[in-house]
Amino acid sequence: MSINSTSDPSAAPRGSPCADALEMLWLGHEQTRALADECRRFARHMNCDPAMQDVAEALCRAIHRMAALEEELFFPAARAALEAKQLVDLAELEHATARQIIRQLQQADPREARYEALVLALVDCVERHARHEQAQLFPRLRESCLDMDALGEQLNERLSAHDDGVSSVEERLRRERAAAH
Repeated sequence: MSINSTSDPSAAPRGSPCADALEMLWLGHEQTRALADECRRFARHMNCDPAMQDVAEALCRAIHRMAALEEELFFPAARAALEAKQLVDLAELEHATARQIIRQLQQADPREARYEALVLALVDCVERHARHEQAQLFPRLRESCLDMDALGEQLNERLSAHDDGVSSVEERLRRERAAAH
């Protein structure tokens, strides 16, 4: 994938006050996009493969993790720093759309065509959201010189706390599944 200078966090000089948080969010988007790409490959080449459900569930977890970071820390900071608050409004709407698709996905039968359609709708939503933020929101925030070092530290702390909780929950679920078999 080719990344232009408006979406590449390295376009900001290293050590600038606007590099850390944007780079962290950019990398989170790329990890989520990688899962979305994997879901798309499954949807196009395999019917009713249980691995697709595993990847889709991993995508949902990644979306929840990134959305929590953005909604709790990033969006309020962006809204305070920008005059163009509609950019944040759109990003929040994309999160709401993703959550709605995820709820429907959790209720769908993975063996039915609807499940695949929902996965593909979620993939499209993820890609649209990442493009919007990287092309529109990130460059404006870089220009605003919001204190990205401090925001990056807050995001890292929140991510570490969330990952510990997610890891322990996922580990418990793995043990429960193993005991059931």
